[in-house]
Amino acid sequence: MTSADIIARIKKQPIGFACGLICLLCIGWLYFRSGAIEQRQAEYEAKSAEATQVISNVSVSKSLPAEVAEMQACVKELESRLIKDSQLAVNLQYFYKLEAETEVKLLDVRQNPRNRGAKSTYVGIPFNVNIQGTYKNVMAFLQRVEKGRNFCRVLSASMSKSSVAAPCQAGVPGITVALTLELLGQP
Repeated sequence: MTSADIIARIKKQPIGFACGLICLLCIGWLYFRSGAIEQRQAEYEAKSAEATQVISNVSVSKSLPAEVAEMQACVKELESRLIKDSQLAVNLQYFYKLEAETEVKLLDVRQNPRNRGAKSTYVGIPFNVNIQGTYKNVMAFLQRVEKGRNFCRVLSASMSKSSVAAPCQAGVPGITVALTLELLGQP
């Protein structure tokens, strides 16, 4: 078949040839665009997910001022419960107050130096506390320390029978408790 034969066939059926040429061009275009279709679909899904997130954020942001005020109130309440590392007398006064409330005898209370490692907003301020009293009073002291005004973490505790009677009640056997604890505070 020569080029003259091909031209003669095209002239004989111009509509069929045009349709065939258009089909071939469309198939070629579709073949080259098939990768772009998947890419466009992925972009659509990503933008759809982003739009959903934005809509969700807008609906949640209506209560944002109230939540910020609530968080600020919680932070103020938290900071009111913290102790200061440098206020030794105030820190020890906390334990003396608990001693009076629970009727135990405070044998020794010391604020230990804390590790000055990493700087942070809140640190544990270590204490050694030795108390003596009846079992009931000692347990009341421990509960007040754990559930009291300050945040507390008991690191170690040892309990032993005391050789002397309880300080407030004659004839009742006493116990001695040695505590190592941390109160949450600021440096």
